[in-house]
Amino acid sequence: MSVQTSASRPAGKSVGAAGVGLVVTLVIFVVVFLAFLIAPLLALALAFLGYTVMRPRGNRTESSGPSSAPGQAAHGFGAGTQ
Repeated sequence: MSVQTSASRPAGKSVGAAGVGLVVTLVIFVVVFLAFLIAPLLALALAFLGYTVMRPRGNRTESSGPSSAPGQAAHGFGAGTQ
């Protein structure tokens, strides 16, 4: 009968190597997670920029408020407040 004296399994990672692997995994996770959060916002910003550049000049308004001529009767929602 023979006795096997070698280890039954090979040596694993050291504690330092396991710690470095954990930190690298967490950094990769955070980068990918943030990319999925930021990408839709960037896409919306680019779409809005393209919309403002490609919009015809005739559709742009001169002022931000409503433009109603004095003496005209107001109508619609909130017309009773004038």
